[in-house]
Amino acid sequence: MVSAIELQNISVRYCENQKPILENISLNVEQGEFIVLCGSSGCGKTTVTRIINGLIPEFYSVYELKGEIKIFGNSIQGKTISEIGMNVGTVFQNPKSQFFNLDTSNELVFGCENLNLTRSEILNRAKKTVTDLDLESLINRDIFELSGGEKQRIACGSIISMHPEILVLDEPTSNLDRDSIEKLKLILLNLKSLGFTIVLSEHRLYWLKDLADRFIYLREGRISEIYSFGEIYNKTEEELSKLGLRSMDMTGPHERLENIIRGKSWELCKISNKTPKENAPQLILENLSLSYEKNKILNIPKLKFEGGSIVGIIGPNGAGKSTLANVILGFLNYKGTIKWNEDKLNKKKLNKKGFMVMQDVNQQLFSNTLIDEVLLGADASKEEAETVLKKLGLGSLESRHPASLSGGEKQRAAVASALLSNKEIIVFDEPTSGLDRESLESFCAEIKKISSEENIIFVITHDMEVIFQLVDYILPCTKYEGDQDV
Repeated sequence: MVSAIELQNISVRYCENQKPILENISLNVEQGEFIVLCGSSGCGKTTVTRIINGLIPEFYSVYELKGEIKIFGNSIQGKTISEIGMNVGTVFQNPKSQFFNLDTSNELVFGCENLNLTRSEILNRAKKTVTDLDLESLINRDIFELSGGEKQRIACGSIISMHPEILVLDEPTSNLDRDSIEKLKLILLNLKSLGFTIVLSEHRLYWLKDLADRFIYLREGRISEIYSFGEIYNKTEEELSKLGLRSMDMTGPHERLENIIRGKSWELCKISNKTPKENAPQLILENLSLSYEKNKILNIPKLKFEGGSIVGIIGPNGAGKSTLANVILGFLNYKGTIKWNEDKLNKKKLNKKGFMVMQDVNQQLFSNTLIDEVLLGADASKEEAETVLKKLGLGSLESRHPASLSGGEKQRAAVASALLSNKEIIVFDEPTSGLDRESLESFCAEIKKISSEENIIFVITHDMEVIFQLVDYILPCTKYEGDQDV
């Protein structure tokens, strides 16, 4: 039987003076198989996906590419991305990078239109995709108004409508809440049952039970081990930590969180033993509201945050987490009052006090080297910057262009910028998306170090590991549904 994917002695080097990001990789993926590429950030997972879908070398130029890639027995050498795309569909970590339309309905059929299908076939495929992926609530929506998780679901739908035989997903859950992950799992279970071959690069592994057939563990550009789900699921936390892999069972943390926030909405829930200093500053929100067109997103009578606190902002995609962050940083117009102690803050003052690490870190990378990037706008020395980069595992990359870094490395670069900013209000929007276990734990440790009674740190997250390793308070957000008590 011909394999769906064959990688034969693949080596990839992005730049002449760099070590290979992949070195002599060989792997066969059978038709209908679900494999997971796992390992530390920068180990080569995303590069493997780019080899399979043809983005290397047509879109991402490389200094060196050796070996042969076959799809269903046919070499893809010399083929264009569009030709490879007839068999291979890709959902990227950042779904915005693959959108071509302003509304969701046109985006869902865009790929099918490019396949030159009949109108009736396109409509039938779109209808089936909407039903299979439970997208009814997202139809005829402005793409720019969707949450990160909603955008991810539309990206999946637009690719699946094209009926590729192979589906490649790069960190698909990085910005998804628990419910959205479960919906994605159901989608992938359905696709697997239909015979799709699925290749997924991922750091979160716990949700892949009943899905994954094999885990391809990469270390420094080589395939180090290949595990079945049972083999990797039964590893102890200590064994997983040595491999740089995240926890395989999150049942306990999920249940603990549910018990803490049950019945709470837009109300601070304390989870640590930290006690605020008596004279610590306070950030106070009063009668705060915000609407997009006629839709009210925020309606907060009063919230008070103490200096020295690390606050985890949690809730479903689209509940207003990022909107709240943008308000307290002065990025959005709002009604109500925001005060720092007794000082009433306008948007300009909020801008001056705050720093944000965005969900899409590509939007805040501007410099030609990593060291220049983290020093941009920072009141810090080069030596301090080098120390922070080293602690975040980026010490050897300070001369690299930020755009050449992996997704996880870019995220850590933005975190380094925040650590060096010395602002009073710091917001991290999904800061651990794309991070491996070691980087996640390092991030939590570094945030604790910069937390002081003079600042307040907000972390928008879906990561249970971050919540219980880092934050002092949880702010559960729920979607606004009228003038109920919040």
